[in-house]
Amino acid sequence: MLAVAAIALFYLAVNLASIGPLTLLAAAVVFVCLVVLFVAAQAQPQPHPAQPNIATTLLTPSIVVSEVRAAALVTYSQIGAVTVKKERDRTSPDSFIKPLRDKLLGEELVMDVGVRVVAGVNLKHLREEDVRVSGNAVEITLPPTKVLMVYVDESLTRVVSHKAGWFTGRDITLMDAARRDAMEALVNAAIEKDLLEKAGEQAAAAVAALARGLGFEQVTVHPTLPPLGAHFEELQDPAMIARIKAEPAPLLLREDQAGDA
Repeated sequence: MLAVAAIALFYLAVNLASIGPLTLLAAAVVFVCLVVLFVAAQAQPQPHPAQPNIATTLLTPSIVVSEVRAAALVTYSQIGAVTVKKERDRTSPDSFIKPLRDKLLGEELVMDVGVRVVAGVNLKHLREEDVRVSGNAVEITLPPTKVLMVYVDESLTRVVSHKAGWFTGRDITLMDAARRDAMEALVNAAIEKDLLEKAGEQAAAAVAALARGLGFEQVTVHPTLPPLGAHFEELQDPAMIARIKAEPAPLLLREDQAGDA
């Protein structure tokens, strides 16, 4: 465009003395070129649309394991009350000295003991081989569901009766023994009432929701049960223990005779 305008302007300058059709044409060309250049200078260049920055993350078993382990623990709790009877220095019921011995040296304690049983899945035990990823589908096998905590709830615990002989001091070990018997009885009762299964289902639901949050469309989570006799795992983290104790739990009261010894 500039070259055309320059040629026309040169011709116009040479032939300015004699105005003819070609001179007028050269002047018109110069004018048109100036107008085109002016319009082009005023036009703003259109920016190229920015290309979206797309980052694709490949979901691998190690990523899934890392995310699930961060959830640490999924628990399910039950609270029950059990009646425990304990006696000291028992004699045979057929012994003729039983009434006198019980009167002098016997001791009988009856307590209602509230016990909380906490079961759950420790997700820190999840391994990479427990996670199978196929495209947008994932299959996860959870670590075994176990009893994680058992402790006495003092707000539900009371002494129903405590009888002591004339020469018998109150034996604090009877109360401790009653608490231990109550905890053992409630753990057994909770396991019989499918506590581990319920805790495993709750953990599976929580892990499935986490996997969907990672982007998986098809999620399958399998809870597992521990081997026979290996149903208890003691927690070591004080902060986690304090958090579990602060959580509410369903109250399942039992009227049962746990011990008589």
